[in-house]
Amino acid sequence: MADKRVLIAGDLAAMLLFAFVGIASHEKDISLTIFARSFFPFAVAWVTLGAALGAFRAEQPSLRLLVIYLVCGVTALLARSVIFDRELLNAFFVIALVGNGLLLFAWRWVRSGFLPGAERLGA
Repeated sequence: MADKRVLIAGDLAAMLLFAFVGIASHEKDISLTIFARSFFPFAVAWVTLGAALGAFRAEQPSLRLLVIYLVCGVTALLARSVIFDRELLNAFFVIALVGNGLLLFAWRWVRSGFLPGAERLGA
């Protein structure tokens, strides 16, 4: 069974990377508000709802994990829209959903040894 702490830390690191790339690309300064709206909805939805749905039971990417991620990602974007008074359906919706998902799945593929020559990280 996968070490849940390593999976959660890696998953959050992937989401944090997406947030920092977005902030660096679109913002002049970083503030707690900008950071919060870029990262926290995704992190909170993934750790809470993802855990309840079984995102940390297995480390290998799968269709089941994709469905869990999509539920969590859309929930995060809905929460972001409501909490930070941001438009819901715009380019960010698609970019954030796809970008976070790609980084999350890339991390999980490397972690599970899916990529040729990849070592098991954090084991």
